[in-house]
Amino acid sequence: MEETSNNTEEFSFSAFSNLPFYRQVNARLLDLAEVGRQRRIIDLGCGTGGVTKLILERIQSAKETVIFAVDHSASALRDAVSELGGRKDSVVRFVQSPVQNLKTAINGDVDAVVYCNSIHYVPDKKTLLGQIREKLSPNGILAINTSFFDGSHPPASEEFFRRWLMRSLRILKREHGVMPDASKKVESRQHLTAAEYEILLEDSGFTIVKSEVADIDVPESGWYHISGFRDWIEGVLPGVPLDVGRQALQKGLRQVFEERQIQTIPRRWLSISAARA
Repeated sequence: MEETSNNTEEFSFSAFSNLPFYRQVNARLLDLAEVGRQRRIIDLGCGTGGVTKLILERIQSAKETVIFAVDHSASALRDAVSELGGRKDSVVRFVQSPVQNLKTAINGDVDAVVYCNSIHYVPDKKTLLGQIREKLSPNGILAINTSFFDGSHPPASEEFFRRWLMRSLRILKREHGVMPDASKKVESRQHLTAAEYEILLEDSGFTIVKSEVADIDVPESGWYHISGFRDWIEGVLPGVPLDVGRQALQKGLRQVFEERQIQTIPRRWLSISAARA
């Protein structure tokens, strides 16, 4: 689905996804799953190509490798093409398609599918996992990670989030004269636990190879940029105009970081490598 305005791009995930710490999180997933040894690899939900670039850095046989960079967003793929399309030592094929259409978007089997920090968006995860399994060759690898699961908030972060929200609400009311509208709250996505993700994968025909939950120190810049992401704004401040919500969240964030004299706040990332059974 192609965006029809710059508004979607302005409040996209791109700024966050380009941060060094986030690249390290995804690099860890690729290393965990040993992605790079395979010849046909799908980067599902590739966005502007950050993970695709990490895969390219790890491939062992450039001449024999094909990476399918798949995303629903035309604008994100244009950025990815601009960033990666000039490489001559390997082949990246850019495919515009919703992840739910994976079965028909790519012809033939692949050896690995990488799906970074997006599976929590999918309502029918089992159906998508079934499509991925059908697309994988025998013993093919699926690598997924997410920071939106039940257990992603370490206890050390709870006070930070409470203070951040209170500050942002005060700024909204005082400087913009608006407050969130609970009736416009986006329906909460179902957050699975790490164990439930493992069970889901096994029920979908996968064998867990490696699974880990890691505490990641997210710097202020990470929280700042996530505050400009549409989904984050709509989830925390429902009904508030996106530009106003972004301003309040980012200003409140900086106040809390300055008051507490901190550099990072932890968040947990779940990373799983699974093989087609």
